[in-house]
Amino acid sequence: RRPTDYESVALPLSYTGMEWKLASSLPTPMLMPPSPPKPLDQELRTRLLQEARTPWRGLRRAAWFAFTASAGIGLATMAMRLAAGGELASGDLLIQSGALLLFGLLLWRDR
Repeated sequence: RRPTDYESVALPLSYTGMEWKLASSLPTPMLMPPSPPKPLDQELRTRLLQEARTPWRGLRRAAWFAFTASAGIGLATMAMRLAAGGELASGDLLIQSGALLLFGLLLWRDR
């Protein structure tokens, strides 16, 4: 079976036997050789290697800082309440000071 006029116009292929081949009238694409990669700036290379070793470092440090600040504010609030003569559960004070110590340690260790 021969292709119809629509098939010959729509497809840039000619049918020969049981396989499709590119039509010989199509221009061959001109391929340019790839240009050699430009060397990276040493400072950029160092920053990229550091980021690969410790991904999400900035986000982690921001979270540790926020948690440390929150624990510090909570501990200061408890201290003011104690100074004003209010009662405070010792478990709450222990949890707040433990959180301040833990998140401060994580912030310091992540530097």
